[in-house]
Amino acid sequence: MFDKLEGYFDNEKRFTADASHELRTPAAVILAQCDYGLEHASSMEETKESLYKIRQQAVKMSALISNLLTLARMDNGQFQLENLERINFSELVEIIGEQQNEMAKDKKISVITKVQPDVFLMADETMMIRMLINLIENAVQYGKEEGWVKLSLEKKENHVELTVADNGIGIAPEHLKRIWERFYQVDPSRSSGRSNTGLGLAMVKWIVSAHKGEITVKSQPGEGTIFTVKLPF
Repeated sequence: MFDKLEGYFDNEKRFTADASHELRTPAAVILAQCDYGLEHASSMEETKESLYKIRQQAVKMSALISNLLTLARMDNGQFQLENLERINFSELVEIIGEQQNEMAKDKKISVITKVQPDVFLMADETMMIRMLINLIENAVQYGKEEGWVKLSLEKKENHVELTVADNGIGIAPEHLKRIWERFYQVDPSRSSGRSNTGLGLAMVKWIVSAHKGEITVKSQPGEGTIFTVKLPF
């Protein structure tokens, strides 16, 4: 019992420290840009540049706070899946895949879909959208330039199976068990430079579990990663 409590408090301390660190960085950039704009901006172009950088960091901070609040509500049991409905998951995967393909073009990564048509399931559509976006963004972030992300969906005997595969940098075995932890990033220095709060996979795990499904991951360093999500009808 004492060991469990100690582990719990250690996790809470690490979570608080990580959250503080993630919020401190954009706050510092915002303050620095404000000071620069007030003291040195002598033209409208310099002022706009400072405002643009401030806005970038404010958006990042807003997303982080939103995710933290959502996860806190999940932990406290205040966030319930109240909007379960029968959705065409095939159409949703196609739409999100097409949308993310446009976002991935900056890194010359192609998002490819192979979807069995008219696969339906009972789910919270908003949460499914968030799950798909988080998985694809994660694949793109750790992808290789001119690489690919493949989405596949098919109906099995008693579940729906979604896979998100990439040919990116992969994940070393010692990191695989920790990727679901909040703020844990395998190697931020090797990512594409996109904004990443380290909360995406933690949220994906919760969403899948809340829908009574399961998610697994396989990865080979230097070759890529495959996430597999199984959800009941």
